[in-house]
Parts: sequence; C-alpha cells; structure tokens
Amino acid sequence: MSNQDASSPGPGTARFADACARVRAATQPDDILEVAAEEARALTGAKHAWAARVENGNVASIRSSSSDDRGASADPPAPPFAAMIAAGNASAAPHPDRGFITVSLLGSANSSEGMLAVASSAPSSSGDAALAQLAAVVGLALEAARLRVRVEVVTKARETLLASVSHDLRNPLNTFAMSAGLLRDDLERNDVDATRGISLVSRMERATSRMQALIEDLVEASRIDAKKIDYAVREESAAQLLKDACAAATPGASEKGAAVACDDLDDTARVTVDRARTLQLIAKVIAFEAKSTGDGGSIRLGISRVDSETRAVTFTARALGPGGVPVPPPGEGRGGLALLLARGLTEAQRGTFRIEPGDSLVVSFTLPGAKVV
Repeated sequence: MSNQDASSPGPGTARFADACARVRAATQPDDILEVAAEEARALTGAKHAWAARVENGNVASIRSSSSDDRGASADPPAPPFAAMIAAGNASAAPHPDRGFITVSLLGSANSSEGMLAVASSAPSSSGDAALAQLAAVVGLALEAARLRVRVEVVTKARETLLASVSHDLRNPLNTFAMSAGLLRDDLERNDVDATRGISLVSRMERATSRMQALIEDLVEASRIDAKKIDYAVREESAAQLLKDACAAATPGASEKGAAVACDDLDDTARVTVDRARTLQLIAKVIAFEAKSTGDGGSIRLGISRVDSETRAVTFTARALGPGGVPVPPPGEGRGGLALLLARGLTEAQRGTFRIEPGDSLVVSFTLPGAKVV
C-alpha cells in the first residue's frame, strides 16, 4: 500500500466526498455494497470492482460494478474473498498474478465487515489511497447497517415477548378478578353459600397456578435466550419422541376437549437432539394447539424426512376443529409463551421453527437428523 498522505484521495476531494455521501446514504447492507463497488471503480479508474460482505466469518453477499457496456455478466471472476477473509487480510494488498487489488472493510473495533477489490495488475499511489479511504467509510457503513439490523431484531423479540406475556396472562387474570368480585359480592350481602364459595376459590387457585406456570415459562424463555441451558445431545428415534410426547400431552389436551393422535410414523427416522428438551418442545406445541381447536377438536402429529443428504427430520402438528374443520393460524404476536419457548428450544438445537402459511394452523419444526438405521 502506498505511504501517500491519507488526506490526498487522488481523484479529487469533491469527488471523494460525493462517493462517501452516497455510501452513507445507503441503509441496507447490499445497497452499500453496490455503491461501494461503483465508487471504487470510479475513484480508481478500474474496469471492474467488487464489494463483499461478511456475516459470522463467512461471505454473505457480493456486489460488482463494471465499466463494460455488456454489464455484470462480462465481469471477470470475482476475487476469492472467502479465502482471503479467512486468511485475515486486513490491509490493501496487490495480487498482480490474479489481476486485482483488495482492501479489507473494517468496523470501528477493527472487526471484519467485508472486503473491497478492483481489477488492476499494478497499484498506483492515488488509486491505492482512494481505495483505502473509501474502504474505511464503507466498513463503518456496513457496521452501522449490521447494528441497525441487530437492534431491529432485539426490538422485535422484545415486542413479541411482551405480546406473548400479555396474551397468556389475560385469561387467568380475568378469571381471578371475576371470581374475587363474585366472592366479594356474596360477602357484602352476607349471603355466602359454602359450595359456591369453594368453587370460586378453586377457580382462583387454578388461575393462580396458571399464572405461576407462565412465570416459570418466562424464566425458562429468558434462560434459553441467554443460552444458559445445557443440552445432552444424542441420537433419538423421531417416531418414539413423538409417541412419548403424545402420550404425555393427551391428558392435558383432553381437559380442553382436544384429541391428540399420531399419523403413520417412519420408525427409521432419527434425530440428534436433547431428549428431555425435545419432549418439552413438542409438549409446548401441543398445548398451544389444544387451546385453538375448541371442544371436539383434534391435533394430528407427523414426521417426514427433509432430504437424504442432510437427514434432517420435520415434525408437524396440525390443529383441526370439531368435525375436522381447519383452525385458522394466530395473528402475529398471538402465539403466547408456548410458541416462544418452542421456537427457542428448536433453534437452540440447530433446528428451524415455523407456522406454515395458509388457512389452517400447522406448526412445523425441523431438527438435525442422524444416520438411518
């Protein structure tokens, strides 16, 4: 890299300032990459330029710019960004044998945000300085965009949690308040029937138990989110997990008038999971759907292999109302703590969780597979 004074960007201070303004105006990570590639090519006079973004040490996306009228399809192959980032290249470096110059895109704490490259067989003082200075601006812009996304994710998670807690607490709180009000009316009239009084107190006790269970779920959700739970992972039969969870959940679902049944299951499908946590996950899904089916409804559980290469296994739970009528899925943020816990337990075991789109309520989650026996 040239030792030229960093205050001399080469192509002109005004032009460089315009380039920086365009970079800062872009808010989405890939938009920043597109602007960076365009400005790197313009500032250095190169025919081709590339900008790559890093996520978790891997190249997440690449954007290119070409002066050739034939467009991006005419660009030469992009530099091997993944290999260079893995090697920890942190400064501008010429690669005359490969025909490009690269410079790392660093954040405020020298964290790797990506890499910028221009097609060139020999570095020049002005082009080298312009590329390095542009890279400094782009690196900070990518860091800012990444942090904005993180803030949005955290904010969304907080809103989902608050919606879940308020959704789940509303019913037992209403039950408790209503029972307490009725009991107070009886006491004020000095007309307390023992049987009625015991019934009202029992309802209050059940509501208190539900609220206590919700508090425990909330604590559990926070532990999962903070990754403070240990997982004893081993190979398990997917079908047996579903059968055991179904048997354990049947009494609770029956209290709500819902029947739980397993479809024909593939006994050879195996997953690599923590047995206790996976049973807890399935139980939470069943409990959630049991509240949605209504009296006389049913929950159908099934499993299927995703593909032979990954051997991942997808578990599904389909909720049906009385007479087999499909149950509509909940609105956003209306799943309650049960779904929040189920999602957390799935993702903590390297799985994926989703509510299937459509007119009926189908919850599915995919867990890592094991060897077929």
